Order: sequence, then structure tokens, then C-alpha cells
Amino acid sequence: MKDFATRLLWIIGLLTLMVGFFALPVVANSGTVSPPRLEFTPDLSGYFEGTLEVYGAKEQNLRVETYLIDWDFDLHGNVRFHSEAGQVQKSATAWLQIEPREFLLPAGTKKLVKVSGRVPGSAPPGDYWSMFFVKFIPFHGLQTSGVRMEWQIGGSITVTVPGTNLPQGSLSSFTLAAEPWNKTQRLTGKFTFKNEGDSILEPVGRVEIKDLQNKMVTTIAIPPFKVLPGGEREVEIKQNYNLPPGRYIGLIIIDYGGSKLAGYQRVFTVQ
Repeated sequence: MKDFATRLLWIIGLLTLMVGFFALPVVANSGTVSPPRLEFTPDLSGYFEGTLEVYGAKEQNLRVETYLIDWDFDLHGNVRFHSEAGQVQKSATAWLQIEPREFLLPAGTKKLVKVSGRVPGSAPPGDYWSMFFVKFIPFHGLQTSGVRMEWQIGGSITVTVPGTNLPQGSLSSFTLAAEPWNKTQRLTGKFTFKNEGDSILEPVGRVEIKDLQNKMVTTIAIPPFKVLPGGEREVEIKQNYNLPPGRYIGLIIIDYGGSKLAGYQRVFTVQ
């Protein structure tokens, strides 16, 4: 007879929803978490705390687990999770506690989960971050066979140590070109923005296309994007637009909340 671990088919469906900081929707029929993000400023002793409200499913008992994890972005803005400590320079995870770590949640009820911490006195001013996850597992008593599905909801935690400097950032590269696309033409390119300060930035901007007489031809909007302190973000530009043959100026302007705008200019040719 095969042992329990062999007989049991564990198909674990990790429906991971990262809400708040990442602005993704929440599935409401299988347990929810509020608020989607936690933002803290410690008191004079360095202490801070907040509460998550964890709501159960309407007709299903759930076992719930909570945990914290480090994360950051790669160059293209994809989230990377780090299970080992020390890989994120401005991590707040080591300062944090989340309680309770595991509990039963009867159908139609809610549970308060406390997130608290204390900032070390040696921590420089600026933003530090972590992420909470709340994992939901249907509770059916002793399960000896079948399929187990579980899902989890995550949200951001930001701890701001007072004394943060004014935002600082710069554009380190910018490319722009016109290319054929789907029997028409589109403008494509990319730029790299570096966060040189100690706070999380959400820059927004535009690309102005002008002719060589400095006459405005069109504008491409750049939606807001997140950049962590000390990080770089490469953002692609794609816009359908037919330009007559000739030479043009592409000027990118980024507002990151600092005292000055960041800009970069390119001249490109349309054949």
C-alpha cells in the first residue's frame, strides 16, 4: 500500500493576487484582504503597527496562513521574490512581525491580523519595503485523497523613516525610431530611468515629437511607473502614428516629483 504522500494528489493552485502597490484586481468569492497596502511612519521610538482585515468565503471554511517576503523589481518592472534574507538592500522584512501566522476562518467571518515592527536606530532616512501574503486553504477536516486548491493574496508594506531627501532621478538612455507595422507605421523606442534618491518614485511623462523647425507633430503619453530607491527601470514606448519621410526630434520629459524635470533628446529619421 502506498503511503499517504504518494496516494494524495496535491495540485496546489497558487492564485497569487498582488494588490495595492501593483493595482491588480481581487477575486472576491474566495476570501479577501483589506487594506491592499500598508504604509507606516514610525513614532519617535521607531515603533509602528497596523491591521489587516481578512474576510472568509461566504460558504466555505478556510485555513489561513500569513507570511512576509522580500521583493524588488527587475529592470523591466517584473516583480522578483527573494526567500533568502540580505538580497534586498532596503528591505523592511527583518523589522516586521505578522500575527497570527495561522488560523481557521469559518465561513462568512473575518479575522484581524496585526502587522507591526520597530525601525533600528541606525536605519538611514528613506523608504523601506516588504510584502505580506495571506494564503487561503479550504478546510475540510482530515483530507486523505483528492485535489487541494489554495490561493493567496499579497500586498505591499512601505515603512518611511523620517528625514527623506527630495526625490532625485535621471534618464540614462533613450531611443526612438519609426518602423512599419501591420500595413501602417508605429513609433517604437525605450528609455531607462534611474532613481538616485532614497524614496519610492512613481514618475510620469511624455515624448514630444517635433520637426526640425521645432514645430510639434505629436505627443506620446508615458503612464506612471514605479522605481525603487537605487533602482533602474527600462520602459518601452509604442505608439501607432504615420510620419511623413524626414528627420524629427524626439524629446522625452519625465516628472518624478523632484525640483527639476528629467529630459533626453534624440534625432531620428523616417525613410
